[in-house]
Amino acid sequence: MANLPLGVALSGGTAKSVAHVGVLKALALAGIPISYITGTSGGSMVAAMYASGMPVSSLESVATTMSWRKLVTIRLTRLGFISSQRIEEFVEDLIGPLTFADLKVPCAIPATNLVTGERRLFREGSVARAVRASCSIPQIYLPVEIDGEYYVDGGLSEYLPIDALRELGCAFTVGSNLAPVDLRYRRPHHILHLVVQVTGLMARMNSVASVGRADVVVHTNLDEFSSFDFDHSERMIELAYDTTMRGLDDLRASWNRKSGFWGRLAGRIRGGVP
Repeated sequence: MANLPLGVALSGGTAKSVAHVGVLKALALAGIPISYITGTSGGSMVAAMYASGMPVSSLESVATTMSWRKLVTIRLTRLGFISSQRIEEFVEDLIGPLTFADLKVPCAIPATNLVTGERRLFREGSVARAVRASCSIPQIYLPVEIDGEYYVDGGLSEYLPIDALRELGCAFTVGSNLAPVDLRYRRPHHILHLVVQVTGLMARMNSVASVGRADVVVHTNLDEFSSFDFDHSERMIELAYDTTMRGLDDLRASWNRKSGFWGRLAGRIRGGVP
């Protein structure tokens, strides 16, 4: 009996989001196909690259050479002081001006409407623009205007986009969660740290429910690293890879159980059994 299509949801994580590459690398080496992918905030960037067809090895090369210089442009305004335009340009340089319809793996990216606070799940239009919106931490990055509305960080409405996977039609969901393991926040040392911690507190409120709705969660402990730390990308990827590999047996068992249940249910329905 064939397994159910498997989807992976990549949480936010700012610079720590590079660790998601380790999860994808472990699944690829284990021969586990990914049929759907979603990503929030920094995770949306990794999800978009993977969905475009970029090999995991190339993703790893990109992740280990990341820097803030590639992602920010200082621009003082009343709504923020860093333009996220460079994020959009960075993604387009890597995958091209793709729309969601062009992607090789079905993908969805949540962002948060700045006025209503509601989540918008981007499934059409420019992929790079959706990534830019999902990554735009309020008070740091300028909000992104799309279709006459302003959007900011997707983590405010869906930090771990499990529901987004379900809306794509995914039946078996794996979440890569980079939220702190130790929930005690450190004293902020500068304004950027303070803003990220406040955003993280808001994201925590919706992430707990998302974790509970996932079939499997890979929770990598990256508490030793800063949210702004691109200097230890290789180590973060390694930790996420090791965490995923340690949980592979449980993942396969859960995947097989759920596939078997749905297979039996489908058989009963075809056979007319109530």
